[in-house]
Amino acid sequence: MTSGPDISVDARSEPVIDTSKEAAGLAQLVVRRVRLAAACRALFLHQLWSDDERDSAARPIDRLALQADNPEAETSFRTSDQQAAAFWRAQQETDALIGCLDDERYQRLVDVFGLDRQARALLHLTLAIAFDPGLGPLLRHISPAEHIDYPTDELASRMFFESSFGSWQEDAALARWQICHRVPMGGNLPDRIELEPAVRRYLSGGEPIAACLLDCMQLIRPREPLDSWPVEETASELQRILQESPEASLQLEISGNAGSGRKTFSAAVASELGLGLFAVDLDRADKYPVNDVLVAAHRSAFLSSSAIFFKGHRATVPVLPVDLTQFPVIFIGQNGTQNVSMAGAEPNGQGASVRVSLPEPTVDERLKLWRRLYPPCATWKQEDLIHLAERHKANPGIIARIAQLAPRDASAASAHIRALDHDRFGHLATRVTCPFGFDDLVLPLRLETHLKALVHEARSRERFWEKPQINRLFSQGRGLVALFTGPPGTGKTMAAQVIAAELQLDLYRIDVSALISKYIGETMENIQRVLEAARAVDVVLLFDEADGLFARRTELGNSNDRHANTDTGHLLQAIESFSGIALLASNRKRNMDEAFTRRLRYIVEFPIPDETARLRIWHNTLGEMFDQRTLLRLSSAVDLLAHRIDLTGAHIKQSLLTAAFSADAQGRPLELEHLLIGIDSELMKDGRALNARDRLELEAMQ
Repeated sequence: MTSGPDISVDARSEPVIDTSKEAAGLAQLVVRRVRLAAACRALFLHQLWSDDERDSAARPIDRLALQADNPEAETSFRTSDQQAAAFWRAQQETDALIGCLDDERYQRLVDVFGLDRQARALLHLTLAIAFDPGLGPLLRHISPAEHIDYPTDELASRMFFESSFGSWQEDAALARWQICHRVPMGGNLPDRIELEPAVRRYLSGGEPIAACLLDCMQLIRPREPLDSWPVEETASELQRILQESPEASLQLEISGNAGSGRKTFSAAVASELGLGLFAVDLDRADKYPVNDVLVAAHRSAFLSSSAIFFKGHRATVPVLPVDLTQFPVIFIGQNGTQNVSMAGAEPNGQGASVRVSLPEPTVDERLKLWRRLYPPCATWKQEDLIHLAERHKANPGIIARIAQLAPRDASAASAHIRALDHDRFGHLATRVTCPFGFDDLVLPLRLETHLKALVHEARSRERFWEKPQINRLFSQGRGLVALFTGPPGTGKTMAAQVIAAELQLDLYRIDVSALISKYIGETMENIQRVLEAARAVDVVLLFDEADGLFARRTELGNSNDRHANTDTGHLLQAIESFSGIALLASNRKRNMDEAFTRRLRYIVEFPIPDETARLRIWHNTLGEMFDQRTLLRLSSAVDLLAHRIDLTGAHIKQSLLTAAFSADAQGRPLELEHLLIGIDSELMKDGRALNARDRLELEAMQ
């Protein structure tokens, strides 16, 4: 970077100053202006020093009283001294050249932030020292304070104005927009005026990114939006508001789950308005004052003609101080899922707010996303890819993340998606393994048919609810909620595992005891937290012992009853608006709220197994736990056990588990006596026991 022309300060010669444009850029001109102003002041100081040397008889107190280095004396010298006058005219002409400079970035900085003559002089001084650090010795030579080789407020005033009071104003644009900073130097030293590095980079052709934005700012380039996104509609509404109210400042609040495409949607809308977009995560900038981050972000927006997308908890109300004008269009990312909609403009603290809720991608949009974001999926079986798009409500962000993992097929992609969801529910839910299929369920044919119909609906519901006529008829209740009732151990949990396995989805058992709280409103908050997490993922929820949540509402005896009934009412509304798959298991259907059960299309009663069912369970479980030879050896005893003793499937499995450990403890193969030990253990839990006749007959078979 050139430091400008060499300007002589020899009093015996006339200055030779080239003020032609001659390819001189901003750096050359501001350095030239500063050197000219410095040369003019240096001449004045040299005269003072010469006069002081000639007046050797003057007392120090006389010199102090005269205060020869003052603005009035310096102004008079500029007009009376031919060489100083030439320097002064030249720096003014250079200032005029800078004002006419064909430098779009500089002119934008001056015009957008309204920098006046004083602000521009400070800007030029700080910019010159940034472009040419060699100016330091010259500044030390002419500074009103001793040994100061950096820009100060007083020095700028003496170089460019007829004042010693300084031109820095805390309420002026240069300070409020942090284009320059006043840096305390400590002790009795004057404050340093320093150019914001981001502004220097910008004026040098770089990006105007401040240090506080480095770890939290991301440039968002426009990409193809989803067909269901209201991009043109939203841009048209924003354009209308801006045309009708040119001074308006718009906040577009975009709601959607993480990865739903809020930034991509915002970039598409910004592009329609002829703007770029960059995102600022305010949570990642928490080591800086939020006001400094906001000022830097809006300054960058004005300089780069880019809208801002704010995200993070600190983005709730990301507004500048009232005396600063924010960029005309900013976007605010908010968590939450709703159906697609665009609300009208509403007033806010600095303009108007427009709210948009992004919808979940349709099945066809997910197919397009898979093909666009992960081209290798074209080699997969197309039916598998379609099934993947139907089964997993993966949003653009999730599909992009899975694409980076390079899955070998649709099954691997599905496994990756499920792995992303494992920690979403915290302590409120536990993932349950699902190793069972319909062959493992021992149920009456009618119940099995009912469960298979439920599975079919779960598989095909995505495309079904995308039909406009269906949406119009069923504005609510699009979720799939089923109630499994029956005595303990009759297969309710296993049925839930089978359904999840058939759908290739994870099953999460909700800990009802963890949801329920003695504190008013906390139970509902816990439930909402679970349902919100479930909306963002593809899982099957299992509410075990659901009657603890969906109990009948009681007569109002006290305030506790009233709050309990309120919780139940809110829960019914939350479940009705839930769009996912939820299975509820209860041993006591009669305790369930009738208003809730009326809204369910699937209520499956699990009966205690009859003799035929018990025999199948005995044979299936014993044969798998041990081997077919053991089953054959004990088949007669097993047949009698199934005929004589009423046991549920859970009883039978637990009996066999106890029997297995009993046989292992004795170091013997499984025998009938071990089975009897296991059965006795299970019957005692229910307060029952084998009757004498059954025991004698069974023991006779040993």
